[in-house]
Amino acid sequence: MADSKYKLLHELGQGGMGRIHKGLLIGQAGFQRPIVIKRLRDVQDPVHIRLFVDEARRYALLDHENIGRIFDFEELDGQLCIVMEFIDGWSLVEYIDRCRELGRGLDVDLAVFVVSRVCRALQYVFERSRIVHRDVSPGNVMITREGTVKLIDFGIATRSGARESTLTGKPAYMAPEMIAELRADHRSDIFSLGTVFYELLTGQRLFAGNTPTDVLAAVLRTEVPDPRQVNAQAPEEAVAILYRALQRQPERRFVSAAEMGAACEHFLYDKGYGPTNLTLKQHLGDLFPEPEALVETSDEPFPELDVELLPIDDSVRTAIRSVPVGIAAKTVPPGA
Repeated sequence: MADSKYKLLHELGQGGMGRIHKGLLIGQAGFQRPIVIKRLRDVQDPVHIRLFVDEARRYALLDHENIGRIFDFEELDGQLCIVMEFIDGWSLVEYIDRCRELGRGLDVDLAVFVVSRVCRALQYVFERSRIVHRDVSPGNVMITREGTVKLIDFGIATRSGARESTLTGKPAYMAPEMIAELRADHRSDIFSLGTVFYELLTGQRLFAGNTPTDVLAAVLRTEVPDPRQVNAQAPEEAVAILYRALQRQPERRFVSAAEMGAACEHFLYDKGYGPTNLTLKQHLGDLFPEPEALVETSDEPFPELDVELLPIDDSVRTAIRSVPVGIAAKTVPPGA
């Protein structure tokens, strides 16, 4: 990859089809931008190649504040790669673990706020492409240092209502119909988001078991416990949103992610104020304090200014204004 504009730094993790690396986009004059590069692991498997290409095509259509963005789709060193934005922040897994490590309770309002933003992402994706994410889980929801919530990894997304031949996804976060009927629609993502919501309220996984089979059975049959048994601060209105999202019959859930998001925002802002990105940013700053920034010093002289980039003085402005419009128009590049 020596001649590539992309440079691999180190591996961040693995998925079912690929490896995730932090990398750099290298440009002219020392330009560098941190990125994430997802590399297809098995380049010999035509099924994996098709799914990987489909993921890139789906991702390329999406442009939303609450979704991790894709920049490029390239072949590097003989391997297909999806180049995505680097999200400077933490997954909900890291966020929950950090709260547990510090012995701090999970903030209910911020939990509802995060869920409301994931709802915005899911509704946008469904309206834009009729796509079901199918992998809404704490590891696939990121929160940036600036307090922005982002849904990532559309690797197993599919068309809403499509049936599959095998189980696909994380057992603990699958909707019942994904298990029993091998199908998923936009309401399946609502159920999955409900399991994430429960975890944000309690710090505990909703469906557990010793084996994947045990977990799948729990999704189908285990009664959803009252989160207030673990977190007494959870208000009734928030629990009502949770229970509706976790209805096992899809038709009893929220009609759409937009409706669930509206319920969350009604809970948050009906009193006239509520959390924002800035609130979440400040909360994250308390949980993940950064070390004091090092002040960089350099003995190199300040670079000389290019005279062509100096501010235009009044005499030049006067000369420009004196040029007839018809003449000036001829100097404008085509398409400007």
